[in-house]
Amino acid sequence: MLRALGFKKQETITKDEATPLILKQAHDFELALQAMDFLLDDRTQEGLHLIENEPDCTIKVMAVGVIRFLEATLGFEAEVMKKAGESLTKAENLSSRDRSKHQRLKLTTSANFPPGTEYAVIYAEANLLNALIMLLSESMIESAKALYKLRKAYHTLDEVFTLIKEYEKKQKQQQRSLNNLPNQSTSTLNSNTSSIWADVPFSINPDLIKDPKLSNIADDVASMRSSRLNGAHIGNSPANDRLRSELGYSKEGLIDPDSSSSIKTKEIDESQSTIDEYIISGANLCFGILQLVLSLIPPAIGKVLSVVGFRGSREDGLRKIWKSVEGRNVHGCIGLLALLVFYDGPFQFTDADFDIPDVSSTHSPQHTRTSTVNSELTNLSLTKTKSERRMRSESNAYQGVGKPTLLHPGKKLEDALLYARALFPHSALWLLQESRMLASRGRLEEALNLMDSLDRKIEMKQVEALLVFDRAMILIFLHKYERAANDFMKLVEINSWSPGLYTYTAGSCYLELYRMCKLGLIKDPKELKREEEFRNKAEKLILKAPVSAKYGKTSKQMPFDKFLLRKISHFQHSAQKYNVDFIDAIGTSPVHELAYFWNGYNRMPEDHLLLAQQLLDYSVSEHAKIPEVENQSMLRNLLQSITLRRLGGIEEGVQLLDEKVLLNIIELDESNPREPYRFIRHAEDPWLYPTALYEKALFLWKEYGTDGLEEAKEWLKRAQAYSDDYELSTRVGMKIKAALDRLEGL
Repeated sequence: MLRALGFKKQETITKDEATPLILKQAHDFELALQAMDFLLDDRTQEGLHLIENEPDCTIKVMAVGVIRFLEATLGFEAEVMKKAGESLTKAENLSSRDRSKHQRLKLTTSANFPPGTEYAVIYAEANLLNALIMLLSESMIESAKALYKLRKAYHTLDEVFTLIKEYEKKQKQQQRSLNNLPNQSTSTLNSNTSSIWADVPFSINPDLIKDPKLSNIADDVASMRSSRLNGAHIGNSPANDRLRSELGYSKEGLIDPDSSSSIKTKEIDESQSTIDEYIISGANLCFGILQLVLSLIPPAIGKVLSVVGFRGSREDGLRKIWKSVEGRNVHGCIGLLALLVFYDGPFQFTDADFDIPDVSSTHSPQHTRTSTVNSELTNLSLTKTKSERRMRSESNAYQGVGKPTLLHPGKKLEDALLYARALFPHSALWLLQESRMLASRGRLEEALNLMDSLDRKIEMKQVEALLVFDRAMILIFLHKYERAANDFMKLVEINSWSPGLYTYTAGSCYLELYRMCKLGLIKDPKELKREEEFRNKAEKLILKAPVSAKYGKTSKQMPFDKFLLRKISHFQHSAQKYNVDFIDAIGTSPVHELAYFWNGYNRMPEDHLLLAQQLLDYSVSEHAKIPEVENQSMLRNLLQSITLRRLGGIEEGVQLLDEKVLLNIIELDESNPREPYRFIRHAEDPWLYPTALYEKALFLWKEYGTDGLEEAKEWLKRAQAYSDDYELSTRVGMKIKAALDRLEGL
């Protein structure tokens, strides 16, 4: 009767019954991993073709979710984010179902982990990626849902990592035992584990081994895994044929794989089952990203999260992500992308200047500084000694003369990227990452040349938009404004993230060209004749930006849309107040203000920093039609103090910051320990005021090193305390927190 109704009296499953199910599952996982690698080679449709035929297969649905997630996070487009969320939600539900099913049937798919562990990883991964999508939507309701999903992911991953630690402990014990065995015994054991039946975690019935259908599936899985691990699974020639040892468009020469200069990749264990590989690499990636994200979020949200039971650790997160990168699957590639964004992205999470003050120069007698912070002298000495030791280690790693560190992986990160470039030759995504790495090292012209070398159509429109945006920003840093403006107007056509910002930035580029004509910085007679054209284009586009911001393709305004609406409103008010044309009512260079948000001053070469200084002076030159108001003066002097620091004029820069900016923002009273400072509140440019406090900390660190450590931390805490809810508060808050964590970690 029970069987007639679909129920079985026996809840568990026999080994003979389990074997074909295990092989089918391993085949599905390999197919999904192959599909996701097609995406990473800019061949998304080929990948989707492999996995869209089974809408009820958990790993295939998860693979679709990962593909949509990458598209969403690369392009920030609302419709793509919605599709990604739907796929990931479905993967959550299916993985929960399959985990329960495997546990109920005691279906063992791994020799090292309990039944259903792989689906626990999928469940956690789907929750994590879904939460990140929700956070990117910048909706309060979606953000609240995201915290719930992060919590579910955290606790699931914590459970899985307990299992992984037990597994690693057993592995070490087994390795010690193997080391004591004769060589032939070790090799025999290794050969047994490399069988095509490695995915079946128990002794197989000899009759099943003779089954040609099962043997073919087992052989297919082993072959697919071997091809994937060796980079030969998506139809490309061997990666070693394209492997380079150095970054840069000018160094495209290939290296001899057998030479001593070749990149040494980690040996990959082909005997490890696909399921075990997925569990370990997936858990490392997800827990690593989760820890890293939690460590970077603003303090207010961080306190809420710590109350509900989880905290982030930047260093632990980075270690786990690096461990995932050692694998040759999509988890390793996503991990690499996360590391590249963290270390070399357009918005670096920790300013490079906080990492590497010149140790020798910051401790000369004239650089000795007495901290204004009340602390025990002994504790300060111990802290200083530890900080100096770690700072030397970081400095050596940064210069490439010491061992890689978590904060300065150096050649280790370069080699991982170069291998990805060789592995996925069709993808502009990895070319973009190499360009970003070059730009982060100040090699802007090389980065631009590499981007311009791309001679094939980019299938993923999100990658195309990212490449165009990054190229446009590099062009701004190089003061190639007309080409930058053209790129930003192209973005209006191909990407819906923020058409208002694209239009505003294009107009700001033309404004700078007009000002360069007025200042005599353009020598070409033909270009000089275009002065009025530049002026008209600037006015047209900047005034058009609010329309694009209010009525763009998305249903809500992005933070930078609110930013530009406020800026343009100020310009219009000044035009009315002083009865001048709109263009003449604009004060401090808008495009140089925007350059700050994308780390432009840390990337400009010396000649362009000098040019930036000249252009920033336009608003107080003889060509200015309106007087410089206090807020515009603070903005100009902040940006000029930063350029001075980058040019080596630290003392001149900090004096400018102190006298022209900070005096208008904060009042210090060291005689009053209960209230040692008081903020002077302003409203015109809310991002400017905490940023100025942040830059003061950076000046102290840059000039005094560990002698200024405690005072630098105090200024960062003041920057955090200058909390307010404004359009760029999350971006500025994350940067301040990352810097404070960096210094407190010394």
